[in-house]
Amino acid sequence: MTSKRLISRWNDKGLTLVELLAVIVIIGIIAAIAVPSVIKVIHDMRDKSFVANAWNMKEAADFYIKEATTSGNGANERITYKELVDNGYMSKFNDPDTDNILPPSDDSYVTIYSNETIAVCIKGEKRNLCTNEGEEQAIQYKDLKTSLILSN
Repeated sequence: MTSKRLISRWNDKGLTLVELLAVIVIIGIIAAIAVPSVIKVIHDMRDKSFVANAWNMKEAADFYIKEATTSGNGANERITYKELVDNGYMSKFNDPDTDNILPPSDDSYVTIYSNETIAVCIKGEKRNLCTNEGEEQAIQYKDLKTSLILSN
């Protein structure tokens, strides 16, 4: 009689309420574990993207300096994001926090010393990479890290 019930049980269509609740609880536990991890990964990628934009500005400024030096003109002490975009050394980039294109401006810049790029300052819509040790100033490339990104 018991084996007939088991066979009959497997032939039933659908799930009982208890089985359905068990599945929902398991899915909830998995979501509670996974969601914070995914949010942290997204935040870390935005930070790394912000720093990557700073390195892209450095590379573009290096080309700008080489061309200015080759043509006999010296480079300024500061090369702005606007100059780099307007002169075709780099494309506009997206603000990692808002995904809007960051309009070229003089607020973001690379600092030059002896025809070498030494520091960067990027101001996004919500955050900036422009404050070091409590003062608003360009951050040297050797010190550049995601922990220096601050809210505006």
